[in-house]
Amino acid sequence: MINSYLNEVWENLFWQGMEAVLYGNGDIWVRQQGTQAWDEGDIIYKLPLSLDYWGDSYFVSTDEDGDLVKDETMKPDFIEDMTRQIKEGY
Repeated sequence: MINSYLNEVWENLFWQGMEAVLYGNGDIWVRQQGTQAWDEGDIIYKLPLSLDYWGDSYFVSTDEDGDLVKDETMKPDFIEDMTRQIKEGY
């Protein structure tokens, strides 16, 4: 469940104004950041997806045009680190 969630987060990183939400039943949703739903109490974790949040992370590098991009070789480290944080309740 957590691994699927973090893969979804990774695929949608830098989507401005959005967040990834993980529900206790394993459902994963990407929604507008700050939105609240009737089942908000069932959410066990949420992460912002915007570049503003992730821009200075260890897995972000610049391409030949100077644009920030995800370093795909860092995906396993991202998943490992974020899994630990989720399990520890951060």
